[in-house]
Amino acid sequence: MVRPLNGQKIRVGFTENHGMAAELCEFPPNGIEYSFLKASRIGSKIFKSPIKGYMSQFDVSNCDIVEAVLSPIHTKLPWLYSLACFQEAMAWNFLGLPLPRTLRCQYMKQLFLQPNFRRLLFWSNAGKETLKTYANITDQRIWEKSEVVYPAIRSVSNDLLNFNDVKVNLLFSGDFFRKGGVNVVDAFEKASMKYPSITLRVCSDENIDFNTSMSTLRSTYLKKVKSNEKITFGRISRSEMINNVLPNTDIYLLPTYNETFGFSLLEAMAFGIPVIATNHMAIPEIIEEGVNGYMIDTSSYDCEELFKGYIVNDIPSDFGNHVTNNLYNHLCTLIESAELRKKMGLAGIEIVRSKFSIEERNKKMLTIYEEAL
Repeated sequence: MVRPLNGQKIRVGFTENHGMAAELCEFPPNGIEYSFLKASRIGSKIFKSPIKGYMSQFDVSNCDIVEAVLSPIHTKLPWLYSLACFQEAMAWNFLGLPLPRTLRCQYMKQLFLQPNFRRLLFWSNAGKETLKTYANITDQRIWEKSEVVYPAIRSVSNDLLNFNDVKVNLLFSGDFFRKGGVNVVDAFEKASMKYPSITLRVCSDENIDFNTSMSTLRSTYLKKVKSNEKITFGRISRSEMINNVLPNTDIYLLPTYNETFGFSLLEAMAFGIPVIATNHMAIPEIIEEGVNGYMIDTSSYDCEELFKGYIVNDIPSDFGNHVTNNLYNHLCTLIESAELRKKMGLAGIEIVRSKFSIEERNKKMLTIYEEAL
């Protein structure tokens, strides 16, 4: 591959229109042109995975470098792989037949040792560590190709920042059970008895985000979110979220059971919203305890074993009570102090405008793209 001539942009094709990639596509580094590739074949004939479109094929005729997001690919072009943790790379089987982790790992190692594969771009230090802790990869050649590049979020105009000191609005979004929606609703019901004016918006879809095979669990919480007049329920567009919902949110909740990064936390922090989450995976790299939010410690529970995959069928009562009670206590602290909410919100803005800024990420990525060619 020859580097584009002077004056020509390096054309980088994303494979997946993930929320993070969509955000970055609007703010490319100088000299870089982003686009989303069109799939010539969705999924693979032999690799089966719960990750949508795993190992798809793409039309790469109009790009110089491929940046694969979530799923690895096969291509002859120079390519990078952006992922939250190595479990994503390994989430496949052969023709529906399970394979030992060691065999899947060996295949991925060979893929990443190919000369045209340039970089494993992990979204966090915790994600990078899964090379060792999950895949037991110690090959120095692969570690030399591995790098941490944090996702980035745009700065929000000060006109959209709103520090409310009267009515407190709470927000939860995404996969309802896996991200702790049960605990959010339960803590909200308890808190609303003490603080009647608070409201909750649950941005989840009944058909997409209520992933459980337990019909009682599903029906119980659908009834709760639909029948409570203080809860607004339903998914919304990204533009609605950015322009209307986040500017009017006072506390963002993500008591997640299994999270690879937590990009929604960055979106909330960009609007000066204090956040409450669990301390799972990369979240301690986003939240500074007591500074821009609170974390519920779940380290005494084996969440990876309790909540495998995307379907939550059982929430152990001791775990559920632990998360709900801590969430409620943190909520009360924030609800009672507009001054604390503003202080934490301003700290969150400072973190996203420095550690997770578009400018910082673009500096790193420009060098990576140039070296890839």
